[in-house]
Amino acid sequence: MKVQSRDEYYLDIARQVSKESNCIRRQVGAVIVRESVVIARACNGTPAGVKPCSEGGCLRCQSGAVSGQEYEACLCTHAEQKAIAVAAKEGVSTEGGVLYCTLRPCLTCAMTCLESGIRHITYGDDILFAQDVEDAYRQLVVETGLVVAKLDSSDRLCPQ
Repeated sequence: MKVQSRDEYYLDIARQVSKESNCIRRQVGAVIVRESVVIARACNGTPAGVKPCSEGGCLRCQSGAVSGQEYEACLCTHAEQKAIAVAAKEGVSTEGGVLYCTLRPCLTCAMTCLESGIRHITYGDDILFAQDVEDAYRQLVVETGLVVAKLDSSDRLCPQ
């Protein structure tokens, strides 16, 4: 029997959390860990007070928009954003935390992680962005030292 690594353990928690998502297009989960303790967990979906995506709350998701397009009309909040907001609401610092996410965070979420003191992101599934976004992502990683690593891979977005 294979012993699960700590990263696998926390990513499994994020996978379980993703099942709580009300988004009808993609379910994503995120957990923030600091000093081996989960300090926040969240899934993507519509914000508090907005009808769930699964009940028609997000017009973009209902519209059948092509994947990667028309995000300006999307009401679903990313799991990473929600996890950071949960920590903030609870008055828990994310400084020095590690974000575990089922999907590679978008550029905005990666920047938000940096601004909230998270310097390491471990994710499960890849998503590729347009080349200009990939270039900006790579620049962000190189200039800030943010670690963005896919689980089960020694490859990082940018080798250190």
